[in-house]
Amino acid sequence: MTESAFSMSKTQRYIYKTQRVCPPEIHFQANDAILESVRFVGGGCPGNAQLVARLLQRMPIAEVLPILNGIECSKGTSCPDQLAEAILAMQSGKLQPVSSFRVEDDPTPRKIVGLIGELSGDRRVLRQLTESMATRGVEAVFCAGNLTGTEKAGPKLIKEIGKSALRAVTGDRDWAYAYEMETKKLPFIDRKTRDFLARLPQVISFQMEDRKGVLFFGDYLQTMPGYSDFEPYALEINMVCGLTDFMRDETVFPALEAMAPQFRADIIIFSQTGKWGHWHLAGKDFISLGPAVDRDGISWASLEIDSGGLKYSKIVTSNAIGV
Repeated sequence: MTESAFSMSKTQRYIYKTQRVCPPEIHFQANDAILESVRFVGGGCPGNAQLVARLLQRMPIAEVLPILNGIECSKGTSCPDQLAEAILAMQSGKLQPVSSFRVEDDPTPRKIVGLIGELSGDRRVLRQLTESMATRGVEAVFCAGNLTGTEKAGPKLIKEIGKSALRAVTGDRDWAYAYEMETKKLPFIDRKTRDFLARLPQVISFQMEDRKGVLFFGDYLQTMPGYSDFEPYALEINMVCGLTDFMRDETVFPALEAMAPQFRADIIIFSQTGKWGHWHLAGKDFISLGPAVDRDGISWASLEIDSGGLKYSKIVTSNAIGV
């Protein structure tokens, strides 16, 4: 595609997988041939990366490319050179815009999974939960955010999650941290932790034998730039968050039942309300996850396929947090 032919009517978001440089991803936005923003995510020198991002913000792409192209750092390329490759891939159509939210798929069929609600930065809670799950034969663990919270030890929790097999989505607080939009009341976290959060998905899909499950935090997804009703699982998100107010408005359940056959997922899990709940409607299971710590103690949920179908259980591990 020629430079004159390249034009976009709105800002599009892109994620480029790099090669032979420290940051594994480059996230950037472009609008009408303008480089709106850029971020090198997951490694390298954060100071230099932020400086490059600030200098290039809102520059015309035609001016950006000559500056970036051909700069070497090691292994025959560099972060600026990889950004140039990303922009060229975008212009040629090889790099397509990403959806407003990221979906991560767990393709392995499961018989029993563990579900965790908001951890709020407390790694002691995570340790107790994973120990409890290990005794019950859990095959996979999914956390529906928020990982961050008022605990100053939040980065240590996130570091543990990064080394574990647990899969997590971002909650609204995690998303705000990832893009430096958190409130002043929350503890400071470092750039490396923010980068980890920026690379997490917002939706996880998984398989329980022949039933498809989907897990997300809540309605902040509907406010993300570029959100579309045609994105994967957007119908489930819209129905749960908007139509039913997270299953709290039972007067609209008949309308939900009418739409449910169009769902991609059979099991819909969310976490925003901070309350535990399970509803079975039109052959679909809707599950609300409460926080990992509530008035009952330290809790998680078990989903299991048995002869009677899908079994949901809230498991309370203890009444107090062990250090």
